[in-house]
Amino acid sequence: MICITKKIEFEAAHRLSNYSGACSQIHGHTYKLEVTLCGPIDPDTDMIMDFKNLKLILQNTVLSHFDHSLILKDNPENREIFSAYSGKVTWMETEPTAERMIEWIAREVSRILPKGLAPAEFKLYETSGSYVTWKK
Repeated sequence: MICITKKIEFEAAHRLSNYSGACSQIHGHTYKLEVTLCGPIDPDTDMIMDFKNLKLILQNTVLSHFDHSLILKDNPENREIFSAYSGKVTWMETEPTAERMIEWIAREVSRILPKGLAPAEFKLYETSGSYVTWKK
């Protein structure tokens, strides 16, 4: 099986409202995402998928949702604290941990992939030394 991988980066801030340590405060990361897809090589293009098309999918899902956003759990505490905030907020049903973010990313990207392509792995780096992996 042949697989391709596309890497993107985005900037975002978050806070974990159910956490007792420093991550309960707003802080930011330069997230790095690697998306690996596997599938057959199209005989017309000699590609699984054009990297430009995969980049467009990631821009329309991940980047439009998370890039330069404050990511928060949608709960009464956060709604009250950030009610006057005028910047971009991405509300999640869960705490915006790397684990929950990668679940969201894998679900949303997988939902719009062209037929015949299967996601093999999603890797989200929160820092250069800390990442989470989703595997099929």
